[in-house]
Amino acid sequence: MTRRGFGRTARTARPGYALVSVSARDANGFVHHYDDIEAPLGSLHEAVAILQLHSTATDAAHHGDASASV
Repeated sequence: MTRRGFGRTARTARPGYALVSVSARDANGFVHHYDDIEAPLGSLHEAVAILQLHSTATDAAHHGDASASV
């Protein structure tokens, strides 16, 4: 592993996998950070597709709402 400039070690994923960092802001403005996850690329593609399907911006775009900007 190599060292990053700010003290963290850089990891690389195995072939066919991706390292994913997840941060989420809830309705109260709190930010939740999750540890890096090594996930198969297929699972990553499926998870992103599900998030896009359930996105409020996607819903608004399909209903013709002009406020749906990304």
